[in-house]
Amino acid sequence: MNKLLWRTGKVTELPDLLMLATLEKSAAVGTATVYHFNHEGQEKLAISLPDGQALIIEVLSSARPRRRRIDPLKTDQPDAPPEAGVLPSD
Repeated sequence: MNKLLWRTGKVTELPDLLMLATLEKSAAVGTATVYHFNHEGQEKLAISLPDGQALIIEVLSSARPRRRRIDPLKTDQPDAPPEAGVLPSD
């Protein structure tokens, strides 16, 4: 099963997002409007809510890491030699 990412935003950002996307379908559902579209190669849904907010939903890409990456160069390495080009002071 694919994971979903969602975020809230202002309804005023939807026109800019939809201008850059390919709209598949839209429909009014009660006082909300649902947009199904492709943006940057990803299938997404946006829901325009009557209170001026929008909900944007997308599928979590398998190319995105699902955990935080730690740079090994920035971790403490007690046995590591001093950096190149830096001489110890007397």
